[in-house]
Amino acid sequence: MRRNITAAVSAVALALPVGNAVAAANRSTTAKVTPKKKVVTLQKTVTGPQAQADRWGYVQVTLVVKKTTTTVGAKKTVKRTITSVTVPVYPNHTDRSVFINQQALPMLEQEVLSAQFTGGVSMISGASNSSYAFIQSLQAAMLQAQKV
Repeated sequence: MRRNITAAVSAVALALPVGNAVAAANRSTTAKVTPKKKVVTLQKTVTGPQAQADRWGYVQVTLVVKKTTTTVGAKKTVKRTITSVTVPVYPNHTDRSVFINQQALPMLEQEVLSAQFTGGVSMISGASNSSYAFIQSLQAAMLQAQKV
């Protein structure tokens, strides 16, 4: 009886390391490798052309766009965000033009920041000509930003 127990314990002791090695090999071949995540951020300033605001003058829009490219394995996603909007050129040759544009342009800039690239920018009542010209220049600047 003692021999049988000793033989059985010896067989288990010899088989145990082999079984652990086989299990470890199976785990390493079936385990999924998590792909590395790579994020690249680029910031670019784009300027639309000057657009005619009827007889009042020109409006020009400048955007600062942040482009974030995320790569995980073979999957690549690109996200563009407008971080800043400025209007370096606007009608300011009369007191009335200055007053209208000081009221309307900050509202239009805020509309762009809240709408981002969805295109939901509303016109400003009382500043129709400036609004039309702003949107024209904005559209051209957004098209340039899409190419970044």
